[in-house]
Amino acid sequence: MLAKSARLSVTEFNQYFKSGKRFHFTHCTIIYSPLDTLHGSVVVGKKVSKKAVTRNTIRRRVYAQLRTVCDTHHKTGVFIIIIKPAYISLSRKVALADINKHIAEVIKKT
Repeated sequence: MLAKSARLSVTEFNQYFKSGKRFHFTHCTIIYSPLDTLHGSVVVGKKVSKKAVTRNTIRRRVYAQLRTVCDTHHKTGVFIIIIKPAYISLSRKVALADINKHIAEVIKKT
């Protein structure tokens, strides 16, 4: 999980959401903007799951994957990850591997 200081505030989120470069995938959309430090935000809407417990679990797992991938690649910047409803159909291992792959792909493209 990212530290609270590494997560985006509402105003920062709105700013980077409008100005960031978007990468669309089957199970998520990743918005990236360059920055000196690592900041992130994960959005899991009610269309993904009606249960808050499930949405929060997905959010925590994606935050952990974001931190892990960025630490291994020594990458900084602002990452906003929007989870799509198709994500819920994946098993836990496949879903985490998929998110891992997509974050690494965005890092390579930038």
